[in-house]
Amino acid sequence: MSTLADNHTSRDHRNTAKNSFASITNLLLKGVVLSASIGASMFAHALEEVEPLPGKTDFMNFCASCHGVTGEGNGPVAGSLKNRPPDLTYLHQQETDGAFPYKRVLSIIEGNPDHDKNVRTHGPADMPVWGKVIYDDSGEQAAITKARLRNLTNYVKSIQK
Repeated sequence: MSTLADNHTSRDHRNTAKNSFASITNLLLKGVVLSASIGASMFAHALEEVEPLPGKTDFMNFCASCHGVTGEGNGPVAGSLKNRPPDLTYLHQQETDGAFPYKRVLSIIEGNPDHDKNVRTHGPADMPVWGKVIYDDSGEQAAITKARLRNLTNYVKSIQK
């Protein structure tokens, strides 16, 4: 036969067990949240390392050999070209209003907007028409090509001094 003291002691043990379980659960949840936030932060950082700015990869692949990795016209093949590649970091300063010449830069990079045609329509012969190259590299997908050309132009805009 249980006494009042036995019932009280038994209830205390159950409450202690419930409180311990709640504390452990709370700690586990905090650990999961902390791990998730650290993981998300690491994932975001990893994405930055893969593609720091949209367009940078294309710039490094298509432009840096002539214009240099910083866009200053000092790439490894610049000295062997008939015309020195321009410094792309001061394009906005060449404009009377000081604005970046977005449409002109996009037009020079893109060349003939009809990418399925092999027609040269811009710049000196030293400057390749990258629109066709990027179009081919994008699986002849016009929407992907346009996005890559915009990203590349925006990247050139981002390196202005």
